[in-house]
Amino acid sequence: MLVITNYQSEADFIAHDEFDSREKLMQAAIDLMADKGFKGVSTKEIAAAAGVSEMTLFRRFGTKLTLLEQAVERYHYAVEMTIAFENQIVWSLGEDLKSIGRVYHDIMARNRKLYLIVLKDDALAGVREKAQRHPKKMLELLTDYLNEMRVRGMLVETDTQMQAMTFMWMHFGAFVSRLYGGGPSSEASMADVIESSAALYEKALTPRYDEWGSDKTMDTTLKHEAESSVGKTKDAGYQIGIRRTLPVTVEAAWRYLTGADGLRVWLGEAEDVVVREGENFATREGNSGRFTVVKPLSHVRLQWMRSGWEAPSSLQIRVLAAKQGATISIHQDKLSGPAVREEMKAYWEGVQEAIRLRLEGELG
Repeated sequence: MLVITNYQSEADFIAHDEFDSREKLMQAAIDLMADKGFKGVSTKEIAAAAGVSEMTLFRRFGTKLTLLEQAVERYHYAVEMTIAFENQIVWSLGEDLKSIGRVYHDIMARNRKLYLIVLKDDALAGVREKAQRHPKKMLELLTDYLNEMRVRGMLVETDTQMQAMTFMWMHFGAFVSRLYGGGPSSEASMADVIESSAALYEKALTPRYDEWGSDKTMDTTLKHEAESSVGKTKDAGYQIGIRRTLPVTVEAAWRYLTGADGLRVWLGEAEDVVVREGENFATREGNSGRFTVVKPLSHVRLQWMRSGWEAPSSLQIRVLAAKQGATISIHQDKLSGPAVREEMKAYWEGVQEAIRLRLEGELG
């Protein structure tokens, strides 16, 4: 008779047992392959080290290569980094980059053996290629963070994606240098590397004023005038950024925003609008423009001009995965002045509310 303890059903017990054996097999494979290499370890050795039969290994994974691929997917950092960006960001560039650096190196150090296996063997190029979704995800998270800092006026105008990529290269290089032993970064602690890189980025990318007095204090009048121009940057003119998280999937949010009903809400009344790069549009309200970037399930960028404006603005609508749904981010820059900024701020707040009512209504 099967006795089940602390499980609601036999199915729960079996599922837990399967998960446990998969974890043991992955850990056993990583330990053995780190010592002997991928080719130097047999499935029989892995199964024995995990305390299960070789048949269990074949049933769970099929092949040794599939086992390694799933171990890389299981222990890589995309999920943990996503959680870190959702829960640990405090919107202070130096503190946030230190926090991100610490999480990154904690994960990389924990999985040091796995990286030794995958990076050393040329036969595992396919595994490395599949694992690229993880650094791509981190690049997306870090770029979005820097974009939001720019919208908040807490980051200078810069190529945020390139800054994010450079930050990642810096830290990956430090990790690899220590992974194989030696190298310049091994002479300093990883905590020093994290601290130094965050301080460097904070100094280079934080907006500051050139008008300083001999006592290193900012002229009070200049500071007041600068702070009164809310939402203005040197290169992008006046800008606004509005975000809202809704209890829907990224797919549902994107489908609505690029569908006929959603386009009427934020773009205006128009016929035969095609959301595609290079496509022009004109609405019955007199708005016009052109789609410049369309990345499905991610973001759309366009040149957008309202009736009566002398020049177009730049508009980006992005959909981001959030812990409890999807975040719709609207960013608009190159606005002509503070009055237009306030006008568009009210407009986009109304749009966000209309989107919320419609999407939550569909759920109800």
